[in-house]
Amino acid sequence: MITKKIRFYKLTGLLMALLYVTGCAKNPFDHRTKYIGDYDFRIDFSCTPSLGNCDTTYHYQGNIDYSDDKDKVIIHYDKNRMIEPLIDENENLIQHIDHYQDDSLGRFINKNEVEFVVRDGGLGGGFFWHAYGKKK
Repeated sequence: MITKKIRFYKLTGLLMALLYVTGCAKNPFDHRTKYIGDYDFRIDFSCTPSLGNCDTTYHYQGNIDYSDDKDKVIIHYDKNRMIEPLIDENENLIQHIDHYQDDSLGRFINKNEVEFVVRDGGLGGGFFWHAYGKKK
């Protein structure tokens, strides 16, 4: 009788430990995992001529993180700018921002590099962020 109780408690303890360990871990098969991390972004910023001369290049220490949507990531590429694109089967970044911008923003070149373009504005004027990110 005592042996059965001990066996029951051991089995219960093992199952509880197993549930605790697997419940707290990220899904090891999540296709986004290879892209998550800190990135050095080089931003080539430009605008349409009607807005003046605003062409410049700068660097930003950003990151790529998980989105709550299992097919998307959050790319924080500038102090106040981020995108949340879906990653398709060809590693393309897909997000509908507005009718002035193509839904295909760019792509992951490989697991350590990403490139994309974000456009803002309209009605004859616009700003463009051409971003290239390399994982640190």
